[in-house]
Amino acid sequence: MKGLARICVALVSAIGLVAPGQALDFGNVLQRLDVDKVIATGQQLSAATQAMPVNEEIGLGRELAARILGSVPPLADPGVQSYVNQVGRWLTLHTERPDLPWHFVVAATDHVGAFATPGGSVIVTAGLMRLMRDENELAGVLAHEISHVVQRHHVVAIMNRARARLAADVATELASQIVAKNPLVTQALLGAGMSLYGSGLDQGDEYAADRAGMVIAARAGYDPTGLVYLLTTLDSLGVGDARMQLLSATHPPTRSRIDALAPVADQLNTYAGSLQDGGRFAQIQEILFR
Repeated sequence: MKGLARICVALVSAIGLVAPGQALDFGNVLQRLDVDKVIATGQQLSAATQAMPVNEEIGLGRELAARILGSVPPLADPGVQSYVNQVGRWLTLHTERPDLPWHFVVAATDHVGAFATPGGSVIVTAGLMRLMRDENELAGVLAHEISHVVQRHHVVAIMNRARARLAADVATELASQIVAKNPLVTQALLGAGMSLYGSGLDQGDEYAADRAGMVIAARAGYDPTGLVYLLTTLDSLGVGDARMQLLSATHPPTRSRIDALAPVADQLNTYAGSLQDGGRFAQIQEILFR
């Protein structure tokens, strides 16, 4: 009975995905159906709807980070990388997930951007760091990305996309009478993950990470308005600046982010931010401008 139930789940998923005018002769399809294959696909579809274990989250995140850095390599300066890891890891100690294997990387590109992958990898571009005025602004960006990881925004989005990919695969197999190949869940997750970095998270997730990031920065001893000041700089560049293309495509309008953070800034205005080290930040920026 359980096997039959799994077949029914797979078939119902497929029926719901067949476009009008493309109805299948299900009697003929069922006669030729590879039952074991449909059960396997149904199991994959079910697996992709479950919460992802932490070890799998970490493994997926590392693979996604490797793919991103394969296209945009890390900056070849150990001092810069070490500095950003010091700031980032200090921030993570003030979150609900300090035990993740956090790793921070500066990518060697003039484009403005920052990314996080599931499990604790954070990438910030050299182009964005060149626009920062102090360590508070760096902490604001890193805390924003850390918030995505803590709240598992990418995991949820990737799982949703993977479910759609796997469900579509069931429909494809039925429509082609089990001619199409049956992709692994891992392939669906990686494919969904990489597409996510081109289109961006839900805007609600970005606003949530902005707010949570300011709180993390304040907890860690930084001025929580650092992110607001950096967003103001980015807003002055405008969407026409070539360096801003990726950020503009994957995030809400900068001005709306600034406006949304105003109430949070008012609530956190008692945190003056005494942790930043202006001297070490200036040294790092000097390296970045060489």
